[in-house]
Amino acid sequence: MNLAPPLATPHSGQVETSIADKAIADKSAKPLRIAVLLGDAVNLDSHSAQILGTFAERERVQICAADANQSTAHEPTLHESKMHEPSVHEQRSLTALLGQATTAIEQGKLVELTFNDGNLPQSLYLLDGLRAAKLRLHAHAFIAGFAAGNETTDVENAATVANAALAAAKRSPAQTVQHQTVANTLNEAFVALRQGVTALAARTQAPLKGTTGIKQTNDTNHQTGYWFSDQHQARVLCLNLVAKTSHQADESRNLSQSLVLTQGTQLAAPKALVDENRLFVPISGDSINELKAKLFQLLSSLDIGALDTSFASHQLAFLFERYDANAPLALVLMAASIDDLKLEAKAMLTALENDAIHHHSQHFKTPAGSCFTAKPLGDAGLTFVYPGVGTVYANMFNNLHEYFPALYHQLEREGDLSAMLQSPQIYAADVKTAAGMSLSQQAISGVGASYLFTKLLTQVFNIKPKMALGYSMGEAAMWASLDVWQTPHGMINATENSDIFNHAISGELTAVRRAWQLADDEAIVWNSFVVRADSHEIKALLPEFPRAYLAITQGDTCVIAGCEASCKALLATLGKRGIAANRVTAMHTAPAMLVHGQVQDFYTQALKPEALKPKALKAAAQNLPIRFISAAQTAPVTVDSHSIGHAIANTFCSPLDFSALIHNATEQGARLFVEVGADRQTSTLIDKISHAHASQSTANAATAAIACNAKGADAITSLLKCLAQLISHRVPLSLAPLIQPLSANAAPLSSAVLPEGEPL
Repeated sequence: MNLAPPLATPHSGQVETSIADKAIADKSAKPLRIAVLLGDAVNLDSHSAQILGTFAERERVQICAADANQSTAHEPTLHESKMHEPSVHEQRSLTALLGQATTAIEQGKLVELTFNDGNLPQSLYLLDGLRAAKLRLHAHAFIAGFAAGNETTDVENAATVANAALAAAKRSPAQTVQHQTVANTLNEAFVALRQGVTALAARTQAPLKGTTGIKQTNDTNHQTGYWFSDQHQARVLCLNLVAKTSHQADESRNLSQSLVLTQGTQLAAPKALVDENRLFVPISGDSINELKAKLFQLLSSLDIGALDTSFASHQLAFLFERYDANAPLALVLMAASIDDLKLEAKAMLTALENDAIHHHSQHFKTPAGSCFTAKPLGDAGLTFVYPGVGTVYANMFNNLHEYFPALYHQLEREGDLSAMLQSPQIYAADVKTAAGMSLSQQAISGVGASYLFTKLLTQVFNIKPKMALGYSMGEAAMWASLDVWQTPHGMINATENSDIFNHAISGELTAVRRAWQLADDEAIVWNSFVVRADSHEIKALLPEFPRAYLAITQGDTCVIAGCEASCKALLATLGKRGIAANRVTAMHTAPAMLVHGQVQDFYTQALKPEALKPKALKAAAQNLPIRFISAAQTAPVTVDSHSIGHAIANTFCSPLDFSALIHNATEQGARLFVEVGADRQTSTLIDKISHAHASQSTANAATAAIACNAKGADAITSLLKCLAQLISHRVPLSLAPLIQPLSANAAPLSSAVLPEGEPL
């Protein structure tokens, strides 16, 4: 490729004389649209690689890391100019090279740019966006415009160059995320370009290497996790590169370059759930003796290949192949290293010799996640449990999208994912922002978290619950998440602007003011307290404290709520200490009954047609519908709009007896409770309630509670711990998301998902 000519405007072909002239010229020019594909074996699927290999004409440019010289593997034809030694200015000008690459692309050629990132060879493929679409190539990103300038005023010049690039791309600064970084060499500029393309393909907004400043021009908070965008709006990145010139005459000048990138339709390949730093080994067998024999075999193989760092991609794949999903017993080993895996295997061997585990069906779990049960519960009583308000937390599972990009893509197309998770609050730069969320914001985000994990468990891992229930407002999350409501995303805006959540039972507490017959100038100091006490003790004292309420009964603890002074006086009379929740909500108290009709109307929603069919929501092979259990009644809720709205309103406005709800579910056959949502609010409660219930009668069947997320723990590790326990209980599920990345011959998971296209 001839690098000699000066930078030409990519659309008009005229020599660039100034940034302003270029911006003016680009306003009437055809928008630039260069498709960019990441040229590596992980992200470039087999279809793309095959298509790119068919190009008869291509330009291959090698960018040297030190910029000492630039060479090309392409030999010029008789009709092409011979190569020359590029100048220092040309070596530093990414936009100059892209300008000339555009000319080659317009001639129908494929341009391959190779460079080094930390001594690792990298490449980018560039071709015309329209031609890429015709060839059914899904680009990782598109170059939509670029500009350059070499002036003495650093800040003003950089801003002018960025605006010129945005004008050329016909993009508004308001819809653009801008990254500012130093790139003193052409190689560094290409490394930054690749990082920008990767960020768009991975939908990850994170600082680039050498970033000096990150600015989102619409003044929203910057996230370092998932890159949220307005629904049906493509992500736009303006990459601003600054380089110091090396000529003595130009010591006071900076070379500023800006590139505008837009997202493509190809997703970055998912990160592997299992690798050498996160080991997950399922072992199945017909008996405990067979499991022990396989553990001994594993230990022997580990001793032989203790230093083999490719253990995850080879031996793990082999172990997954040997795993029998239909075997009556299974254990799972989890560890952070091969040495730790040895310790986990030895601990498991000791456990299998333990009489309590071997004969008395005690579960065995290690802190690392290894687990086994000699009497699996199976999936006949598999029950999804939806937590209530207050479980969401700052930066919750903010790396989950890197492992399940196709799922996030789906959720993003179905609704406003940012609003669903309340991302400006949850993923704000200041972690304290999440703690200050209103009740409506917490409710929306909590339902969003449950919705996300429900889709993850049911669609990615193919786990099918037989029953479902919710803790408090978790009942609403249950209906929204399990494909019953026709437009669950419509509830986001409704909740955000609801008088119920913002004023009646929270905020000014207008329902409480009416119930207590207070004047407008009389203050309400509301609080709730968790206290370890028997509910009967509290109920006996309530007549003495008419403005204190027993809101929730949950195992050996209760929640009282109401006038803070009255609650404290009640606690003093009880002789108990309460833990203040410092949350203003009158749910589950008498004043909430004043808005019962409003709540029922709010949750009386249109249902999906398939939810109304007799055999809808089938649970696994039993061909039976999911049973939805409400705290407001003993019988399962009839799946119709009125019954659902009425049940939610009754639960919302009445005192919640979570202990009775779990007992009722157990009586109906619930055995394995899986908490679906942020943190683990209900799992510990269910274990305590079930244990107390079982101790009262030997006839009660064993139960277990499992959480799929835990605040303060790595989201993927928590998820794997949940899957491990489900495997040990012999719940049918798909291991494909775990197995595929382990196979060297398997295509990336994202290649199986061909998005229909993104908005331009």
